Amino acid sequence: MIDIHTHILPGLDDGSGSWEDSLAMARISVDSGVSGLVATPHSGLPDRDPERHLELVNRRLAQFRTRLQEEKIPLAIYGGMEIFGTPDTPLWLRRGLLITLNHSRYVLIEFPFRDYGRQSTGILEAVRALSLVPVVAHPERYRYVQEDPRLLNLWTDMGCLLQVNRGSLLGRFGETEQALSMGMLERGFVFTVASDTHSPRMRTPRMQDIQRLLREICGEEAAHRMLDTRPRRLLNNEVVSIPEPEWF
Repeated sequence: MIDIHTHILPGLDDGSGSWEDSLAMARISVDSGVSGLVATPHSGLPDRDPERHLELVNRRLAQFRTRLQEEKIPLAIYGGMEIFGTPDTPLWLRRGLLITLNHSRYVLIEFPFRDYGRQSTGILEAVRALSLVPVVAHPERYRYVQEDPRLLNLWTDMGCLLQVNRGSLLGRFGETEQALSMGMLERGFVFTVASDTHSPRMRTPRMQDIQRLLREICGEEAAHRMLDTRPRRLLNNEVVSIPEPEWF
């Protein structure tokens, strides 16, 4: 499996707080069948210097790869960011201050959880205009999407891809998030499922449970596509698509 959304680099955001936690998370990932993951610290925040943050992320990524080699943990780590979508996001992407998924055309992007539906759509359009493909992080958790799931129709029709959180499908964020993520899954909106891990204790990177659930709901082949084939294609910068979903 490939996990494209993790907060595994220590000391950069609300995820891992230490090298010990990061290495524990890496071991959990490997034990659960993950062979590679993307480190995606929260980035692009309005109150953060993008140049300084980029330098710090790259340094921490190189340090983590060295630590994994020293600990003999067989996990491939790819660069990336979970980019907080603002009107500045397209400018910072053009200037190379934000890292796409393994430096591909695919951009993991998140938005505020409330009152941002129209702004989100405008930012996604601006990112698409750069010939980049937004991968919208956990749309099932946004209140405005819960209230009007037709936003998912619009974003998918624009060419965006949708990443659902493991915890949403397992009911860890609440009944509304679980119901919407299940509806997205059944209608064919889900491009990939990722851990969005923040800790080796809560919101862990263990992916075996979601692999079992996806196999039960969608079958072995579809589960493999969402957890392995599709995310690998993103990291290889290959052209991807999904069949037309059953629109909301």
